[in-house]
Amino acid sequence: MNVRQLGALLGAGISLILLGVAGWILGGAQDGIAFALVGALAGGLAGALLAHIVRDRARQDLAAAVRVLADFAAGDRGERLYLGQDDLGGLAEGFNQALARMHDVFSALEVDRARFQAIIHNLRSGVVLLDKRRRVQVVNPAAERLFGVWAPEVVETYHLAITHAYALESALDRVEEGQVLQIERRENGRVLQIDLAPVRGAGGVLLVATDITEERRLLEVRSQFVANVSHELRTPLTVIGGFSETLLGENVDQARRERFLHHINDEVKRLTLLVDDLLRLAALESGRVRPERSPVPLREVALAVVERYGESARERNISLAVQGEEVTVLSDRDRIEGILISLVDNAVKYTQEGGQIEISTLRSQDAVLLRVADNGPGIPAEDLPRIFERFYRVDRSRQRATGGSGLGLAIARHLALSIGADLSVESAVGAGSTFTLSLPDMGPHTPA
Repeated sequence: MNVRQLGALLGAGISLILLGVAGWILGGAQDGIAFALVGALAGGLAGALLAHIVRDRARQDLAAAVRVLADFAAGDRGERLYLGQDDLGGLAEGFNQALARMHDVFSALEVDRARFQAIIHNLRSGVVLLDKRRRVQVVNPAAERLFGVWAPEVVETYHLAITHAYALESALDRVEEGQVLQIERRENGRVLQIDLAPVRGAGGVLLVATDITEERRLLEVRSQFVANVSHELRTPLTVIGGFSETLLGENVDQARRERFLHHINDEVKRLTLLVDDLLRLAALESGRVRPERSPVPLREVALAVVERYGESARERNISLAVQGEEVTVLSDRDRIEGILISLVDNAVKYTQEGGQIEISTLRSQDAVLLRVADNGPGIPAEDLPRIFERFYRVDRSRQRATGGSGLGLAIARHLALSIGADLSVESAVGAGSTFTLSLPDMGPHTPA
């Protein structure tokens, strides 16, 4: 029985009551009372039944609405509310429309949240979000690595659990007032740049930390490089200027004139060598020229370099020889030869008279080795880590005597890197030095 049927029954009961009253007035009390009693009984029964059914139906509809809302909150947003009564259909339709709008809003928020998490998770900079109490709310993986923490352990803790920097307190005061700041934190040889910005509206502070240690190191290297180049240029220019002024300002005899001109010529050659090496190093670092790949017979290359430096070695009574079998690698011949020239040139300059220099080739388990060993003065242990730096010289007192630009070993290291090889050194004072070029073994090759 629906609401309309119950309403009809109640209307019939009321009609019977009215008929009873009319019969009592017109026909007599007995019949009127009978009609009235029947009508009252029918109307009361219908009203009670209607009240019970409406109350039970309302309870069911309310339970259905609560269930739909619970499912929506749990993530099942496809559920909708259906009410059986015709007069509540409009309410159910409005309820479902509100759910649909809420679904669209939540979907948009979830998309934005997924994008935000993807950005934060993949940032190379560390991101830390603090709330108004300066407690940690968000820590991305980069921040975990930079600060050495684990997010679940530091979330909801005070920021010092991550930053360990009391100096941040005053900076946070200013940021919370609306300023945007940038500070640096130095610890254990590492430099962190921390950008701080207020979170507008929600309150709190956003910290973005970037490791700029390498950037600072490169700036220092660049500064040292400029200073070294200036020094290397100043010495020959001073010599050239001094001799030129003497030649221009005095009556110089022919013998002195020729000697001065020879000095000027030597310094011009030194400058030319320095400029050429700088240009070569710049080209290697830029990677503009790609290495060639062809079979390179290492023993053949070593013999060519020995022939080039044979005269210089004989003048100082230095033994210069090649040992080992022919080994062929797939690489760039010109660059391997350039590396070997730098190593042999360095060995000839620093090996004492009567010394020995040996070039050897051999194949190891997973690489091909090209070694240049000498029995010269050797290199102190504290100098070994810097031996491949530009302009670095172990014995600066011999700088002018040996000549060169001071870039030979730096160029050799860059040449090795350009062909995927490794250049290392082993040395001890008084025991000579051994430079080893380790080339990737591309497989067996037929000796040339």
